[in-house]
Amino acid sequence: MSQTKNFNLPDLGEGLPDATIVEWFVKEGDVIKLDEPLVAMETAKAVVEVPSPYSGKVLKLAGGAGDIVVTGHVLASFELDPNLPQRAEGQDTGHHHGAPAEAAPAPVAAPA
Repeated sequence: MSQTKNFNLPDLGEGLPDATIVEWFVKEGDVIKLDEPLVAMETAKAVVEVPSPYSGKVLKLAGGAGDIVVTGHVLASFELDPNLPQRAEGQDTGHHHGAPAEAAPAPVAAPA
């Protein structure tokens, strides 16, 4: 049995109430993989490319270019593909504000 998931518009800025759809990179019925570009959204500050949080078939998109989507409302619905990688619940979407963080060095095991 396939599982469907809704992806709600995340906060793309400093508590901005909404964002405008600039361009969808997929259409309904397309299959997308985790972290592939899903949509370009414009906020009061910038245009942000939002990656897909899931792998699977796109069932529904929340409108067209120029439409405004309220933060926290459904942006897209997906039918998950169990054969493709999925993000764990609560895992980071990969969207970060500001400069990218430096990768932490790998811990070095102390000699025994």
